[in-house]
This record gives sequence, structure tokens and C-alpha cells, in this order.
Amino acid sequence: MTIIDHPKEEKRLRMVFLGTSGAIQVPAFHCVCSVCQAARANPQHHRTRASLALIGHETSIIDASPDIELQLEREGIRQVNRVFITHWHFDHVWGLGLLGDAASHVSWPPIDIYLPHELIYHFDQELAYIKSQVNIHPIEPGDRFELPDATWEVVKTTHTEHSVGFIVESSQRFAYLVDCAIPPVQTMERLKKMDLDFVILEATWDELDEQWWNVEQAVACWQQQIGTERCILTHLTCHSWKNQQLIAGFSYKERLAYEAKTPGLKFAYDGMTVIL
Repeated sequence: MTIIDHPKEEKRLRMVFLGTSGAIQVPAFHCVCSVCQAARANPQHHRTRASLALIGHETSIIDASPDIELQLEREGIRQVNRVFITHWHFDHVWGLGLLGDAASHVSWPPIDIYLPHELIYHFDQELAYIKSQVNIHPIEPGDRFELPDATWEVVKTTHTEHSVGFIVESSQRFAYLVDCAIPPVQTMERLKKMDLDFVILEATWDELDEQWWNVEQAVACWQQQIGTERCILTHLTCHSWKNQQLIAGFSYKERLAYEAKTPGLKFAYDGMTVIL
């Protein structure tokens, strides 16, 4: 895994973190904590809602956040071929309508959308107006897709009843598990059999009153259960939740210090590019 600052100079398959926040962007308009104020002072610390692009012969993305137009424009991505949806929450699917509109405006071929079959009802109810611009592929855990740039495998996550993650195999193998700090047993067994190069996990909160979906728990899951050499954390609110209140999480310097003391760990940031 190679992280680069100038992705357009590379011709190999690349993975771009389009967005790396949770449902709450950074800075959050309603928050004046030190983390949000620091992001206002330095736009490089802005975070939009979590989405990932795999760019090669085609452009495939995992989840279509409400910020998708901004993200694609920032990265100079002019067309999306495939979208893989993890679950039906607004911060992961509200960009689908924007992509459908774009496909209509510039006459893209229909976008292939891979969606847990139980969630097609939601698509039909809320996004029927773009159905002529897309091809819907119902998916379920265990499905595998041989596509031009990579093989995709669907695995179950614990976030919602029908949520899924993906194992992606190209020149490297990685798993994308968002929102899901602790995968179910069957998924964990599959991960261990795959000899992954790295794993991408979520760590929505920096610290939490209850030890759930935070940085410490995600790192423990990676180190003690999944066991890959490297881990990237995304879906980062960059806040803590204490006494039913949203408060500042790690500062930028504290996040760098956490990486330094945890070999193999990387906090994703918007625009971070990984060469596969």
C-alpha cells in the first residue's frame, strides 16, 4: 500500500477516499469546539461524508454520500460506472439521485448499482425517477463479482439488519467495513481466510462513554481479531460523545501522535490516495 500526494501522476489502480467523516461533517455547522474551529481555520482538515472510489479502467465507488458532487469535482472524476451501497442511511445513499441526474445530463451509460436486495424497496420508493439511468444488481453476503479492475465479495456487517461490507481483490486485497467496528462471526472467519493486505474500518467517535464504535475499539478489533499488517480508519466524526454531549475529539497533532505509537495504522483524510 502506497499513499501518494500527486495521484494523477500514477497510472496504476488507485483508491481515493472521497470523504472520511461520519454523518456529521467536520467542521459541523452547529459546533464551535476546538476541532471544528481548527478545521474552519485550515480547509485541509475539512471532512465530508464517507465514500470511497476505486479508479482504473472504470470508476467504482462505495456509497454515494450527499457530498458526492463536491467530492467528484475535487478529484477531477468525470464519470462513475459502478456504485456499491453498504446500507440505506442518508449519509451513504443521498448522492445516488445526484449521480442519476448527471447520467441523464451527459448521457452516461446506465450506472450499475449494487444494493442489498432487501433495500431495493427503498430505492423504488425514493429514487424511482432515476431508474432509467441505472442498472440495479441485488446483492447478499457471499456474492462475488468479477469486474474489470477487481473482484468484489459481499460480506455481512452488524450496523443494520441488511448492512454489508466488501472484500476487494486486485493486486492487493482489502476489506471495507463501514459502519461496522466489529464484524459478525461469519465475516470475521472469512476475513481471516482471505490473507488481506489491509483493512478499512470505521471509528465514528474518538472517545465514547460506552466503548462502542470508537477509535480504541476499532484498533483493538483490527489488532486482536482481524490481524492484518495495516489498517485505515475512516468514517471519523473527530468528536467524542460524553455525558450525552458532542465535544471535541483528537486534535490533528493528537491524531498524528496516535498513528506514530500504533505501527500500521493510518487515519484517512479526504482526498487520500492509495496505490494498489
